[in-house]
Amino acid sequence: MKITGKNSLSNFIEICLKLIFIIGIIIYITLPILLNIYIEIFNPVLNKIPALIILYLSGIPALIIVYKFIKIFNKLKNDTPFIEENVKSLKAISICSLIISIEYIIGMFFIISIFEIILIAVFIIIWLGAYILSELLRKAIEYKEENDLTI
Repeated sequence: MKITGKNSLSNFIEICLKLIFIIGIIIYITLPILLNIYIEIFNPVLNKIPALIILYLSGIPALIIVYKFIKIFNKLKNDTPFIEENVKSLKAISICSLIISIEYIIGMFFIISIFEIILIAVFIIIWLGAYILSELLRKAIEYKEENDLTI
């Protein structure tokens, strides 16, 4: 199976990401209702207001991350992965992941759960990974441009 171009894996992933983005927006809009249902069924002692604030604040960077991934996979579908726009998207993903990590670290003062600790660890890894990948991609673009000038 092809990785880039039309009818490729990147095209399929882009479609999945668009679906996730739409579902994310629906969840963001209906968050108070969904949180009430969660509290009633799973965790009746959960303090609703801090949980709602944390989820709303982390929802925006999470949606930005998905949107930036959609842009990256769109460029892969168009068979143009080595462009500066992808570097900027990876840096934005990195920053948003750091913001989410910080929000959940602050949220630990209000709500402590193993799920929150796992989320913090995952987003710290994404932060570092996306930042390193953005720098690697930037370097690859420089080498590609030098190579294009040589030929």
